[in-house]
Amino acid sequence: MNEHDELIKKIEQEIDSDFGSNKLKEIGYTQAVWTLLSVVEDHHLKMRKIQPLPDEQLYAYVDNLINWLSYPLQVCLKEATNNSAKLNRQLINEDYGLAQEWIKKSKEYWNFCLIFPLYHREKIQINVIGSELFTTDLTTLELEYEAYNRLVTKTGNDSNKRIDPNKVIQEIIYNTKFNTKTFTVNFSSKLVSDLIYLLKQVTLSRYNLPEEWQFSDFTISQFKSIFITTQALSLAWYLAREMAVDKGIQSLGYSSSVWVVRKQELISHITKYSKQPKITVQNIYDKITFGNAGIRDPDIATQPLIDLHNGHYAISPFIWLNIDAERNLCVLLNQIESEQKTYSKLVENKESILRNEFIKLAKSLGFDCKYGVIEKTDVDLAIIDRQKRLCLVMELKWFIEPAEIRECDNRSKELSKGIKQAIKIANDYKSCNKKLIEQVLHIEPDYELMTIVVSKNWIGHFDVQNSEVPIIKSGHLMRKLESSKSLDETISWLKKREYLPKRGKDFDIGHVNIELGGWKSKWYGIKLKSI
Repeated sequence: MNEHDELIKKIEQEIDSDFGSNKLKEIGYTQAVWTLLSVVEDHHLKMRKIQPLPDEQLYAYVDNLINWLSYPLQVCLKEATNNSAKLNRQLINEDYGLAQEWIKKSKEYWNFCLIFPLYHREKIQINVIGSELFTTDLTTLELEYEAYNRLVTKTGNDSNKRIDPNKVIQEIIYNTKFNTKTFTVNFSSKLVSDLIYLLKQVTLSRYNLPEEWQFSDFTISQFKSIFITTQALSLAWYLAREMAVDKGIQSLGYSSSVWVVRKQELISHITKYSKQPKITVQNIYDKITFGNAGIRDPDIATQPLIDLHNGHYAISPFIWLNIDAERNLCVLLNQIESEQKTYSKLVENKESILRNEFIKLAKSLGFDCKYGVIEKTDVDLAIIDRQKRLCLVMELKWFIEPAEIRECDNRSKELSKGIKQAIKIANDYKSCNKKLIEQVLHIEPDYELMTIVVSKNWIGHFDVQNSEVPIIKSGHLMRKLESSKSLDETISWLKKREYLPKRGKDFDIGHVNIELGGWKSKWYGIKLKSI
């Protein structure tokens, strides 16, 4: 490690130390974690009810707040006193202020947590002048690809469907007991049944993995049932709080904003209403409990269940109602050593399923489809318009979108590999490779052929792109084929990169000033104009 690298490492440690110095952790793990979750629930109430945000601002703020929350929770898990003292659920102004300050600091810390890993992986440079860090200015680069990953949904389904609470309000009123400061919900069979039905109308389209996928101790079908049931109870708890606010309850129902429930009571509820075996509920809950399963730096999005270390779980409705359950499960399972091999095998199966989805669509539009093996690579799928003599060859990639820099690197390598394979196929075609042309594609050498990479969830950033081989999300390509019904038009659209958002029209780029631990820097932010 050279002198400059040592300086950067020292600065990084000082920023980590400053962020972790919040005195909230001194009140003990149970109280500190409950306070953080309760303060975040106040943010939730404000953005949803008191001062509702426009949709595009709401979605962005929700994602950011979930990211910011993980950092103080990680510090509490590692450094707060692990006592089993009785939880005080009163509004304590000093604790509330410390939690607010910590969450606010997380925004700054989050940006530094992007900068340093990029530096260590030699993606950016950092120059230190006085107390300021000057980084490579990424705002001048092609950020259309990063904006695309945020703007374009993973599938053709409407992932932003809204829950209509009016369908369950009366049942919640009937089953909720309100006091001057608190409220409690009685989870009757009728209420939970109505909530699960309501949630399924909105959330089922967000689940795309085959239900029969089997992991060590549960299937995707079981996970889906258990997760939706937990979300249903979370929804009731949040809506009960909104009603409590309307009734003038003290402190806007702060004391009850987080559902604190005995572990066995929650497991019994979920076992009963999900109709899944108790052992399966326990196994899934064990994996998605914050800090479990050997996860070194846990993420509240992937492990949303909080063990308060006093015989109770804490359920944050904000977290449970605003995370992508299936995507986050994939991230988690890919981090657990005992599940990684199973997950990798299932991903191969998922790429086959993705190919079949394209074949079904292409054939409905009158196109032919071919795939097969040539030397040192495969043709994952070719869509052929024999009338217009066109051939679109797709290298298919199915993986979860990355959550942090390390994952970005791994996914980028996968995409780069796909680009190399696509270029090889294009070159083989130009050199009139007989096996490719006659045995795999069954076309003539005068066809117009284009090769692309099709990814289910993420197309990478500017540094992985290639001028000859576009990368596009599968759902986006399917929608284009379906709407245009033309392979000719689709190929032109791909060649011109018309699928990318436009800077100034769909998104803007700006600088963000950040400061922590006595160190200042300037990073960049993407502001989306449409979602």
